Amino acid sequence: MPLMTLANEAATGTAISADAWKSVLSAMTSQISVTTVVGVLASVVGSAIALVFMWWGVRKLARTLMAAFRSGKLRF
Repeated sequence: MPLMTLANEAATGTAISADAWKSVLSAMTSQISVTTVVGVLASVVGSAIALVFMWWGVRKLARTLMAAFRSGKLRF
């Protein structure tokens, strides 16, 4: 029964008005600038390029090793 009482109390909370969110939104928008957006985009693009090259390298290595095992010779 205590869980039901707790759920009922949580459901009867008060609604948050738009005035309460003004300070939160102004704090968030003051922290975001063109420099931070460009920095985040640059780091995401750089990480994506690194992951693509790493994926390509792992596939190349796996193909080279499998070909070496099949033929008995190691070629690059």
